[in-house]
Amino acid sequence: MMRALVVSLLIVVPSALGGCLSDDSEEFSWPDVIISDCNILEEYDLECIEYLNGLLNPILSIEHPNLPELWIIDLNGFIISWSTDSNFDANNPGTTVADLGSLIGRCHMEQGLLGFAFDYDFENSNKVLLSYIESGPCDGPNQSNLILAYATIDAQGKMDSESITTLMEIEQPYRNHNGGHIVSIGEGEYLWGIGDGGSANDPEGNGQDDSTKLGTILLFSFEGDQISPSSSISSPGEDPYILHYGLRNPWRFDVDAENRLWISDVGQNCWEEVNLVPMFESTNFGWAEMEGPQPFEAGGGCESNNSISSPELVHAYSHNNGNCSITGGFWMDWGPESLLESYIYGDFCSGSMWSISDTNGVWENNYLGSVGKMIVGFGKGHSDQLIIFGWDGSIIELREKNSEL
Repeated sequence: MMRALVVSLLIVVPSALGGCLSDDSEEFSWPDVIISDCNILEEYDLECIEYLNGLLNPILSIEHPNLPELWIIDLNGFIISWSTDSNFDANNPGTTVADLGSLIGRCHMEQGLLGFAFDYDFENSNKVLLSYIESGPCDGPNQSNLILAYATIDAQGKMDSESITTLMEIEQPYRNHNGGHIVSIGEGEYLWGIGDGGSANDPEGNGQDDSTKLGTILLFSFEGDQISPSSSISSPGEDPYILHYGLRNPWRFDVDAENRLWISDVGQNCWEEVNLVPMFESTNFGWAEMEGPQPFEAGGGCESNNSISSPELVHAYSHNNGNCSITGGFWMDWGPESLLESYIYGDFCSGSMWSISDTNGVWENNYLGSVGKMIVGFGKGHSDQLIIFGWDGSIIELREKNSEL
């Protein structure tokens, strides 16, 4: 039985990765894990309920295409499934589909198993797509690259580790800004997000180099045992896989019912941003010439210049009030009624959440409250619940009050 999440005190838990530096510099480090009360504004009539527990660093949920199962992806390399029939139980430890701990690298808090998708033809192929940082030495220069691979699920529902096959490898000059999110858009086509290569200030100029896959969202087709550029990119550049570029670290993105792509791109000095573009309309999002609504300058101040307009920039928020890093969510055409027809997202450090909705033709940003967790991801539960992944390993559901679920 799921139970209400009650946390009465502010708790600061030393991070297992304390001392890891977001930008591989001595100027910034991620804060310790913070847990506090869930406090959603009353007008949304929502409450926080524990959904599942007992994981390390869960970041992603995905429904099995053929079976009543929910799979949870853990940054540490675990893939765990839960039966979603009438016996679904939050206290059930689930079934381990895969343990890829020996395969992936975790030298930095932004490394690990980063993305997952079922093959569009999974019913016949039994293949899944994986995105992860390969294992490598933690001392010295970075030698761990971002891998796109496929693997086969056997008749017992377990991943055959011997079947893991690399499809594409992205050289990562630094340990952070890896992206890694995979989104299936149907008909065997997938989006794959790639960070700018890491460090601070985009030192190698990857963001504005449209010939490198760093700082991009790629579009590819997967069929059989190979990938190829998608024919949906009408005007491919030098690299036929690149759909969008000029991004810093597109940790999460989603596609809405109108085939628009919502991209939450992690900022650096000043601004976290939400962008919106037609999915196949190739776009340069400006990094590292721009950060949100202002020109970017290493070590520069934070000033919004409203005279600079960017049609794809829907909203940018500052690092005030404990904010530090955007975590993208979903376009909500499912889930709680009060959030329908809006894009939801949150902040990693503050645990704050917002929604963006259309009000008379204008995108309006709405503060929802705080979930009391450092938000690393959002997910869809087994009955279209909105679930939120916390850096402390928790998974909570944002549920309508008095719900019978």
